[in-house]
Amino acid sequence: MKVLQLNIWARYGPYAEREPRLRRLFAELAPDLVAMQEVDATDGGPDQATELLSDLGYAVAYTPHPGNRHPGIAVAVRGELMESRVRELGHDGVAIAARIPVGDEGFWFCSAVPLSWLPGREGEREDECLVLDSWLCELAADDTIPPILAGDFDATPDAASIRFLTGLQSLAGRSTYWADAFAIAGDGSPGFTWTTESPYVRPFAEAVFGEPEHHRRIDYVLVGSPIRWKPRLVIRSARVVGRYEDGAAPSDHYGVVADIELDGDTVGRGGGLDGWEETARTLGWG
Repeated sequence: MKVLQLNIWARYGPYAEREPRLRRLFAELAPDLVAMQEVDATDGGPDQATELLSDLGYAVAYTPHPGNRHPGIAVAVRGELMESRVRELGHDGVAIAARIPVGDEGFWFCSAVPLSWLPGREGEREDECLVLDSWLCELAADDTIPPILAGDFDATPDAASIRFLTGLQSLAGRSTYWADAFAIAGDGSPGFTWTTESPYVRPFAEAVFGEPEHHRRIDYVLVGSPIRWKPRLVIRSARVVGRYEDGAAPSDHYGVVADIELDGDTVGRGGGLDGWEETARTLGWG
């Protein structure tokens, strides 16, 4: 399945130029799952995610931002969406998760936006990622298919919040592990998703950060631990999409698309540690 993470920047900037590029990106990539942040909604009308994707056969789950202080977030699924849940993360962050059916089973797919976006607020993002991890692990506690988490985290891979999620450090005495699709199977680029190579970003970076050159990887597709669940999701590739070209781009953020295969490994048959003895025999180790 193909998973797309994209902050769509609401209707900000030159939206008349951006909207057709958003629609074209969705149509050309044809992702199975889409996580979106900064999703606008109008009074009495459909939310922006539904507006952009419903004609392409997607089911959308949308939630406004708590208190309507920021645009909302959404997930979209090509096909059926069983149910959705919303979780406030504190410090203005929010997440929405949808239950995706797979035969007689299912898994959770989550779009999240920990806030604040300011560089000096990493402590807040750490708090939010602790809440996010606990919530998703509880939701998916009885599953064997790992959940998939995607979002705009406003934090680079070396930040404590991301290091916590990707198993590189503990926070508040707790540890977890989510596989970073781009770090595991990226396209060889730095993976920057918010960069001054886009004119949409440059004025903001100059005014707020005082940096005419500014490049960050802050958008992620993360797959739940093959130890906590089972190693049933194999990350095949990940790449950056939606770059600024020919005078426009779909958004101020670039997107990340990951190709993930269900039950793509043959050794161990998705059993993980439970199937280690069988795997060892297969490999002639015991």
